[in-house]
Amino acid sequence: MSWTTCARPGMTERQLQIELEVEFARAGSPRTAYGSIVGTGADGAVLHFAPGTRELRDGDLVLIDAAAEWNGYAADITRTFPVSGRFDGIQRDLYQLVANVQQEAIDAVRPGIEYRDLHMRAAHAIAEGLVDLDILRGDPAELVECDAHAIFFPHGLGHMLGLSTHDAGGCLAGRAPSDRFGLKWLRADLPLEENYVITIEPGIYFIRALLTDAHWRERYRTEVNWPRVDQMLDFGGIRIEDDVCVTANGSEVLSAGIPKSIEDIEAIQREAPRS
Repeated sequence: MSWTTCARPGMTERQLQIELEVEFARAGSPRTAYGSIVGTGADGAVLHFAPGTRELRDGDLVLIDAAAEWNGYAADITRTFPVSGRFDGIQRDLYQLVANVQQEAIDAVRPGIEYRDLHMRAAHAIAEGLVDLDILRGDPAELVECDAHAIFFPHGLGHMLGLSTHDAGGCLAGRAPSDRFGLKWLRADLPLEENYVITIEPGIYFIRALLTDAHWRERYRTEVNWPRVDQMLDFGGIRIEDDVCVTANGSEVLSAGIPKSIEDIEAIQREAPRS
């Protein structure tokens, strides 16, 4: 069962969580790999949101970060899709931006590459895309240098994955964690090796607590198009996450069977019952 086919207007986040977890159990998983995240509308901007009573509504996006455990190993997968069945306007633009950033990062995975470098490439691509959409203003490289992009992409590109959802990782011996706003939550700062399993999960969020905070509005008073952002405070968030195994010459996407392109998501939802 696709995550998008069981979602329908009027269903609550909690009801959707139950549908998903029942399917995990039916497929033979003994448990979820972590607490399922289901956020619709503005709730999708909360990075570790516990599903509640908010109803799915046409016009909103739904962000689901949920996966099962299998033979002791954890999966970690996120998909975002429109309740209406179709991405509209800025939803489509931002979703395609996140999708492009994710694919570029996956394409760059190989033994020896620094995970921090993958993150910084993603940060630059997000900054460039947000400039194109008139959400950020300025030179993308300078925006990343001052961490303006992190107002909308406040977490790391991903993490190691294995017996735990956040497995191993951390900093390579001799390195210290960064205290930069745009890097302090990076969960892995090390070169990748063959057979490592990692997540690649860029995202863009409109987090009301950040975007209405006087400190950040002053710090980025010229870098952010605040009038435009103020109209999007209830937008929520978009994250696309896959589990990726580092191979000898590149990578293999272990979660590739779960649709994520705009075309595939919209095609699935056209065929899904709406009541």
